[in-house]
This record gives sequence, structure tokens and C-alpha cells, in this order.
Amino acid sequence: MANSSEMAIQLTDVWKTYHLKGEDIHALRGLNMGIKYGEYRVIMGPSGSGKTTLLNIVGALDTPTKGEVLINDESLVGMRSKDLASVRAYQIGFIFQSFNLIPVLTALDNVMIPLIFKGVPLSERKRRGKDILTRVGLEGRFDHKPNELSGGQQQRVAIARALANEPTILLADEPTANLDLHTGFQIVELLRELNEETGVTVINTTHDLKLIDIADKVSWLRDGDITQTQKRMKVELTSEELPIVIDL
Repeated sequence: MANSSEMAIQLTDVWKTYHLKGEDIHALRGLNMGIKYGEYRVIMGPSGSGKTTLLNIVGALDTPTKGEVLINDESLVGMRSKDLASVRAYQIGFIFQSFNLIPVLTALDNVMIPLIFKGVPLSERKRRGKDILTRVGLEGRFDHKPNELSGGQQQRVAIARALANEPTILLADEPTANLDLHTGFQIVELLRELNEETGVTVINTTHDLKLIDIADKVSWLRDGDITQTQKRMKVELTSEELPIVIDL
């Protein structure tokens, strides 16, 4: 594994256990993973493999039962709630498959929300919001509400919102799941372009084979642990991996 100073994200022996009806459910089982600064990592795995739990822990939304989690060389384990909130606000951007836009707000207002919590003045919020919406191809749609936008346009708003605070890490949970094939390709290409242009580190969980084409590395997650990680040019769908990607 690379030196820790090269790593934006490093998880060591991470477990997440839930206690349900007297039974221990292990969502993550001693997971180890390191992701370099600026890397685009795709996590492939079937439903129930632990993908969302992994993103929640990396994104400081949840804490591991045991193990170490380092984000930009800072340990999240044992961190106070207000400090975890600061990590989420300043270092992490989230993209969800269901968009999670506020329906009564315009595209611009949705993108400006993270900047309000960061204390950015109104004039600067508007400037930055319009700049990032233009960058994701939504110039002229600033005043449209979510129900006036297509699914692909709503996902672009969600991407713009995730990037508004200039995070160092972008977490995308099944970002193409609710989109048609053509729109999904556009979103995939946009995410890779933003990764290359801004240097943001990306973790993208998915079932979508299109994502393999843009990843620097692909990790295969099964039963709460990484079974293998491959560089993009070396990825092959074997009899072991194929059930993972077709288990929708």
C-alpha cells in the first residue's frame, strides 16, 4: 500500500456491526482500503454488500464499530459530533441516486444551500452557484425548480451542490441508478471530467458497468469486505465478479 501521506482516504480493519433482534449483523468485516489523492475509485457490489455503509463511514455520517478511518490524514474515530459535522461541511461532497433536491427551491437555491452553512455572503453564493451550474451544463436553468427539470438535469444540480463547497472528496452513491442509458453516460462522463479538472478524490458505488470505463481502480465488495482491487486496464469480469454486477 502507498505511503499514508499519499492517501486521501485510508480504512484499516474497519468493522460495522448492527444489533438486530438479538443478532449481530456485520455490514463491514475488517475492511481495508486506501485511496490516493485525486483518484477515481469505483466500488462494485450487489445490494446488501455494504456499499452504502462504507460511504456513510467515509463521509462521517456514521462511525465504525471498530477500526481506523483517516480522511486527509485526520482520524474520524473518536471525533466529536461538531467536528464530524465540520468534516462533512468542508471536506466531503455527497451525490445520491435519488437526487435529494428541495422541491420548492430553484436549482440555484439548492446549490447555494451548502454555502449558507459555510457562511459565504449572498453575492458570492450566487456567483459560485451560477458558475458551477454553468460548468455542469445548466446555464439558463438557474431559476427552474426540480419538477421543471429532467432526471439528468436534477442529477447535474445534485452534482453542482456537492461541489459547491469545493470538497476534497466526492462520494457518489449509485449516481446513474435512476437515469436512462444515454443520460447515465452523460453523468458518468461529467463526473470523470470534474475529477480530472479539479483533482477531487471520488468514490463511486454502483452496479453500473459503465463506471468501470472511467475508474482509475475498481474494488469488488462482497459481504462487507473488499475481495480484490484492480486497475482499470486490468479489470476482467470473471465467474466470481459477474454475479456481483448482474445482481440488481
